[in-house]
Amino acid sequence: MKLISFQIKGFKSVIDSAVCSLSENDNTTVLAGQNEAGKSAVLEALDFFKNGPGTDFVKLQKRLDSPNTEVICTFNLNNEDIVKLKEGFNDEKINNFYKSKKSITVKRTWQEGSSPTGDLTVEDSTFDSLKFDEVKKQGKEESTVDRNAVIEALKLKIIENLPSITLYRQFTDFLPSEILVSDIPTNAAVLDFEKVFNVNLTQIANITDPRQLTSTKESLQDKATDDFNKSWSQKISLSDDTKYKYAIEVNQQEPKKIIFMIKGSDGKPLYLEQKSMGFRWFSAFHLRLRALGLDKSSNSNSILLVDEPGQNLHEKAQLDAKKVLEELASKGIQIIYSTHNARLIGTEGAEYLRIRLVSNSKINGTKVETISQFSSRPDNGNLDALSPIITAMGLSGITSFVEPNRFNVVVEGITDHYYLTALKHMLKKDKRLFFVPAVGVSNVPNVVSVLQGWGYNYRAVFDDDKNTGRKTYNLLKKEFFDDKDDLAHEYIYKIKDCNGIEDVFSKTDFYKFVLKKDEELANSSINSVLAAGKKEIIAREFLDYVVNNVISLDSVSMSQVKAIFDWLYQKFGITTN
Repeated sequence: MKLISFQIKGFKSVIDSAVCSLSENDNTTVLAGQNEAGKSAVLEALDFFKNGPGTDFVKLQKRLDSPNTEVICTFNLNNEDIVKLKEGFNDEKINNFYKSKKSITVKRTWQEGSSPTGDLTVEDSTFDSLKFDEVKKQGKEESTVDRNAVIEALKLKIIENLPSITLYRQFTDFLPSEILVSDIPTNAAVLDFEKVFNVNLTQIANITDPRQLTSTKESLQDKATDDFNKSWSQKISLSDDTKYKYAIEVNQQEPKKIIFMIKGSDGKPLYLEQKSMGFRWFSAFHLRLRALGLDKSSNSNSILLVDEPGQNLHEKAQLDAKKVLEELASKGIQIIYSTHNARLIGTEGAEYLRIRLVSNSKINGTKVETISQFSSRPDNGNLDALSPIITAMGLSGITSFVEPNRFNVVVEGITDHYYLTALKHMLKKDKRLFFVPAVGVSNVPNVVSVLQGWGYNYRAVFDDDKNTGRKTYNLLKKEFFDDKDDLAHEYIYKIKDCNGIEDVFSKTDFYKFVLKKDEELANSSINSVLAAGKKEIIAREFLDYVVNNVISLDSVSMSQVKAIFDWLYQKFGITTN
């Protein structure tokens, strides 16, 4: 079964989350939000759904002003699920019921004075469409069975086959520096190590032939080293490709021990306890998730919840952690993780579809929404809640932003990048055009310096706002073009009558395709003012809309847009067929 949506009521900071649909993209959903937004509460509520309340539930998790707690989850059913659910019943009507149903909703309810574990139930209404007179039980003679009894049996079967849900707040099962062979069966990290590398360390400790022992250890060390370095991309030294290496020793004196170490750039082995907290966390995280991914039979019926992974990691290592999660999701395990770190959010391409924004307000409590849902709220929400997403957009927009074979077009920010990229796609313009977001006026000269220093072909496009576009133009003109307009105009295009990139659109087009609102609601404000507060989000959603839909701009919009691309084609010497 695959979790497709949930609703949480009366749990910690959550009053009523409303129904939150999970990402349908790639088994990965990212709960992104500021500190104290309620991300951890959402994950804990999902853990409560499957595993019931913990010993401190009433004290720490139940919402104080709510007598009841409910977590409602809806799951998709595939053919494999249906086979399991109808096991024990050979009535074709049950088979047809599940095939037509396609999804099942299950609820965990906790009420004061009720069962301490709460009740996990399937609503009776789920089976309203199931009509039959008799059910044939496998291995028994045909007999008429009470409908209510059958439905109770079906409910039990559904609950028995719900996905496992595991919450990880921390990864603290580190490989020990040394372990007695007799203690291996009770050490989770060492058991994961044995599972991932398909070894039996007890057998290795009992090898008596020195050459065989050395060969076995070296083979295991190489396997462990290669596996770790595929996930951990950080190099020890900038001057070479040296990476970390596992060193495994066996002390065969009684009581026998296995010793785990890591070799650094000097080749000297260190115990894991001597490594940084970030390195130790990643090694435990990597090993645990690699072990989970090997359980192929249960992967498609497993949900992994990870709360704020990679807190002790630098930016590059956070990307490595994200890659490990993505690889696990590709093996069928459903991943839901929370974060406020830009590198772990990810906004490139289909990554954007994974994001669910978690926000919190005094009146509404914690809400979990798509960015579109949040942005379209009548009350406009707390725009500060978008800051982790906007930060992630800026970071992803400037990652690996220049290539020698592209036509690099410097623009002021990520908003300009999204709109102009969308218009390039819509007009089927040369794919080599790439809009480089400088992320702020003051950073534009730095970006241009890099492009010039590397000898890359570039141009720049700015709006005509006196506080941004004109200021940027004058900065570049003074620093790179001897303060001469004629030289600057060869490299810089100023969009006329445009206080922001949004103003290239007519009012009609901006309401229809960008804001997606009725133009009758339009006021006298210019487009760039209407977008204030969530410019980046609106721009990104316009890009997604253009990629997935065919749109046609009116003559007012096309006049501005055509002028921009005509100038770029001329200055880059791009010819049309």
